[in-house]
Amino acid sequence: MNSELESLPAEIVDLPLIRIASDLSLMAWEQILAWRPLLGASLDASVVDTKTSPNDLVTRADAQIEALVRGYLNRVRPHDLMVGEEGSEALDPVEVFPTDFLLKLHAFDSESGRLLELGDERQSNGAAGADDGPRLEWHVDPIDGTVNYVRSIEHHAFSVGVCEVADEEDAGLGLGVWRIGLVASPGLDATWLAAAGRGAFRVDGRLADYRESSSAVPARRLRGTPPGLSGRLLATGFAYALSSRGVQLAKLEDLMTGYDDIRRCGSAALDLCMVAEGRVNGYAERGLGIYDYAGGAVIVEEAGLKVSRGGSGGPTAAADTQDEVDRLIAAI
Repeated sequence: MNSELESLPAEIVDLPLIRIASDLSLMAWEQILAWRPLLGASLDASVVDTKTSPNDLVTRADAQIEALVRGYLNRVRPHDLMVGEEGSEALDPVEVFPTDFLLKLHAFDSESGRLLELGDERQSNGAAGADDGPRLEWHVDPIDGTVNYVRSIEHHAFSVGVCEVADEEDAGLGLGVWRIGLVASPGLDATWLAAAGRGAFRVDGRLADYRESSSAVPARRLRGTPPGLSGRLLATGFAYALSSRGVQLAKLEDLMTGYDDIRRCGSAALDLCMVAEGRVNGYAERGLGIYDYAGGAVIVEEAGLKVSRGGSGGPTAAADTQDEVDRLIAAI
């Protein structure tokens, strides 16, 4: 694919927002692995519930991870806004995880035994209070690809995208400048991340696993599909609601103009990461929440490609040119 093996730049590793996102993904990764054996082959109703249809699954793992993320951000970025899918009440990570795990978190202070506030890269001092910079929105999907997760299909991931609050009246709508994106997949044992103006990268495993290493973090710089690669693939997804599916299928032929085949992996976040890596040439889907595409869209843009964010429920698309993005938006 169109990626180069190099070291993750220190200017990205040292960004406080990336450190926070790394902490969030570490907690999510830990809980995704811990919950999976408890789900069981029968998809027990005690740990799995349904939302809009039997295939639109939400697990207690989803809710718990979102609660931990909310609890973490309440301590570390108390003036920011978190937008999640489940609406879970905050849960303090210090009350859930053992000390040896908490010591892996950038925000954990061993002396006080609590999480400390962290600022961001636009402040003169990365350790400054979280209220010294612009207010941010954290758009979080605890497990993107829940259906895959409960069926032991590896295409599921934790996703977070961070943007500035454009206007308090529109807070939570993802309308501000996007700052970072991170997608972490335990099933694929990989983390994708990007920061505005600093590029997009893929790291094997968890970013936190390299924290104690004295050597640089090995990573692949992402630049989309390499020139001359034969064939064109389009990633997409379909609504769970039967009433919407007929309309989507009727548009499929037009949507696939210029493509040889489609891929449907079941995770919008991972679809977008595949565009950034060049594994697929384009992506289009309607009906997403902002948290579904928030992290992946930043990664696509920083890979040098084009993306159109659909807001809550609108059409979202990504491709190598703006013309193709516009065509996909019109077709979807």
